[in-house]
Amino acid sequence: MPLLSGCAGSLASRLTLPDRNTLVRDQLVIHSDFSLAPHHRLLEELTAQRLDLCQRLALPCSDEPIHVYLFETAEQFQGFIRLHHPEFPDRRAFFVETDTRLSVYAQWGDRMAEDLRHEVTHGYLHSVVPDIPQWLDEGIAKFYEVPRGQQGLNRALFDRLIVKLEREHWRPSLPRLEQFPPTYNMTLDDYVEAWAWTHMLMESRPECLEALRGYLADLRRRGATTPLSVRLTSLLSRPDEALLEHIRGLAKPSPLPPGGS
Repeated sequence: MPLLSGCAGSLASRLTLPDRNTLVRDQLVIHSDFSLAPHHRLLEELTAQRLDLCQRLALPCSDEPIHVYLFETAEQFQGFIRLHHPEFPDRRAFFVETDTRLSVYAQWGDRMAEDLRHEVTHGYLHSVVPDIPQWLDEGIAKFYEVPRGQQGLNRALFDRLIVKLEREHWRPSLPRLEQFPPTYNMTLDDYVEAWAWTHMLMESRPECLEALRGYLADLRRRGATTPLSVRLTSLLSRPDEALLEHIRGLAKPSPLPPGGS
């Protein structure tokens, strides 16, 4: 076997998974080649997010490990992805599910918190609802990628949605999202709409949240069930209009508290 040395050895080290340090936080197994404080605030947030998500969606908390691989530099991350997953688009983080393993790959950087909140949400969901539709999987991940306490209001997506409403007379269509195959390459506008439907389901009326919970519970038991669009039609006379009303409500300024200025 030839020996690797010099630049070749350095290249090989960049193309392997980080594994020098390992931290276990509930369901998360975090691997890195750099030191990470055991009680790092980001790890605390990701751990709390698991309970938040399971309680909000009435899902059990799984004990299936989610392996999170943190690459110290963009160069190391990109080198690994190009070698092992050349089909992946150019992004800072990925969630990967195989028959035996749930994994998150991410590069350490300024937007690490946002990236990990998003990708780890995929892990939490897939550990209990493996057959979740792509639009809902991404919608929930976009809901949870913002910091806790913001009620899932993804400002970047919301601002884009307002522009689409005002300039393009955009109309939502949940049945369109439900037709996406698992391998469909969602556009940014698809993500925007998926987040909007998810936000309405989780933050508008209690009966909408219950419809989402019932849908996820049926998916867990059966693997396939009545689409959410059908369930919402029996609950709301015009789900698309209900979504537009929800968005317009979010756009209104919050009332000042008594005595506020």
